[in-house]
Amino acid sequence: MNPEYYLEHIDFQATTKLDFTTLFRDPKVFRALILDLIKPFRHDDFNKIACPESLGFVLGSAAATELRKGLILIRKSGKLPNIQSNIARQTFTDYTDAKNSFEVNKALIEPGDRVLVIDDWVETGGQMKGLTRLLTRRGATIAGISVIGFNKINRTQGLQRRYKLRALIDYSAPEARDLTRRLDL
Repeated sequence: MNPEYYLEHIDFQATTKLDFTTLFRDPKVFRALILDLIKPFRHDDFNKIACPESLGFVLGSAAATELRKGLILIRKSGKLPNIQSNIARQTFTDYTDAKNSFEVNKALIEPGDRVLVIDDWVETGGQMKGLTRLLTRRGATIAGISVIGFNKINRTQGLQRRYKLRALIDYSAPEARDLTRRLDL
C-alpha cells in the first residue's frame, strides 16, 4: 500500500504526539497495515515475533496470528507480574532522552530463536536498540525489524546496517520534530 494511505488514517489532531490508534478503526486499513508490515518477511526463517508495549502489542499480535508464529511481549519496567529471577531486563534511552527499561519473561525466549521485531515507530533508535539488545542477550537472533515509520537519521542508521529493516513510511527529521504534524509537510 502507498504510505499516503496510512498517513490519511493517522490522527494528526492529537495533542502531544501522533495518534496511531486510528489505524485500527477500519478493519480493511488494519488488515492492509498488518499485511504490509509482514510482506517483506513472509518467507524468511523466523519462529517468533517480538513487540514492545503498547502499540507494538496490537501490531505484533495480529502479525503473529497471521503468520502462525510465537509471540514475545516486551513490557516497560515494573509491569511484569513475575518474580524478579524470571525477568530479563535491558535499559535504554527513549526518544524523549529519558532512561527507561524493557523487561521480558525469560521463558519466552529460547537460545536459537529467530525473531522478527514489530513496532509502530523508530524515532531516535534508542528503544529499538534496547529491545534488540534484550533479545540477543537472551540468545535470540534478530531476523528482521518491521515498523510503520522510521526516522532516517545518524542515530538510527546502525539499525538499518545491522538488520533487515523495513518501514512503511521513511522520513528524515534530524532535529526534534513536532509529533503533532504530518511527516511529509
